[in-house]
Amino acid sequence: MTIKLENLNKKYGKKPVLFDINLEIPTGSFTMLRGVSGSGKSTLMSVIGGIETATSGTVTIDGQDVGKLKGKARTEFYRHKVGFVFQGFYLQPQLSIGENIALMGMFAGMAKKEREARAKELAEKLGIAEVLMQKPAEVSGGQAERACIARAMFMNPEIILADEPTNNLDPENARNVIEMLKRIQVEMGATMIVASHDALVEKYATQVVEVREGRVGVVGADESEKVVRTYDGVTTV
Repeated sequence: MTIKLENLNKKYGKKPVLFDINLEIPTGSFTMLRGVSGSGKSTLMSVIGGIETATSGTVTIDGQDVGKLKGKARTEFYRHKVGFVFQGFYLQPQLSIGENIALMGMFAGMAKKEREARAKELAEKLGIAEVLMQKPAEVSGGQAERACIARAMFMNPEIILADEPTNNLDPENARNVIEMLKRIQVEMGATMIVASHDALVEKYATQVVEVREGRVGVVGADESEKVVRTYDGVTTV
């Protein structure tokens, strides 16, 4: 599912955050949005994922200009096409791990037994079946991150976005989570987009997009130096 951004700008009030972004993310890629904190990579991810709307420019996903989708059509599009792994786990503390995983199914009107079966299936696949009945505060950071990944996978999305998935993890768990995301990308054929400043992520990426001060593909003041690339050497910006 190809994602294409054209002349994309984003402002919060009068403050510009993203500047004239033109970028194509290929179907089935593992794309890293690389940049330091405050570079704009999380905002860019939120615009791609439909959480934020662009101030100007277009976001096209699978040939569909998502900016033209309104109301229920927009909600349904993102619910079924996109899964989001939020920064900082973002699990509901009052719900069990199983209930957290199944939240998207509840919003989609899925029957309870079907939700529970799907949550169990994903938990077994990701190695957290033993904590399905526990609350988020009762599990490890690695288990919580896996629960977030399971929730993102719940509706079988074609695009999965992960915002700083290794931020709160020790090196071993960080590697486990990134390897898991890579396996999902390969086995499901999903387009995986990971916003991170962790060098570990780059080792698994098929496309690396540098984000600096709200711009992509530009280093410093030299606009001829491109850093959006793929590992086969093909420049995409």
